[in-house]
Amino acid sequence: MTDVPCLFHHVSMVRHKLDSVNECARRGYNLRFTCDGCGHVVEANSSELMIELNARRVSLTLSTIEEKARCSECGHRGAAVVPCDINF
Repeated sequence: MTDVPCLFHHVSMVRHKLDSVNECARRGYNLRFTCDGCGHVVEANSSELMIELNARRVSLTLSTIEEKARCSECGHRGAAVVPCDINF
């Protein structure tokens, strides 16, 4: 039997659980906040947000931040917070 070079390599993709500001900062993602009330969208630097929340002794889980986030446009409390690529 002859050795035939393999043209295709199986590459396993690793999924990372991005459920905290720390994980997003570590993996190089920003955070996108979308207000549940008016739909206003803001992108925030996850590293800077992590430092600020640590100083305030606030939980860094995305679910906690979603509950506590307040919109700068309409004042509504509650937002969808998802990781996003760095755009700025």
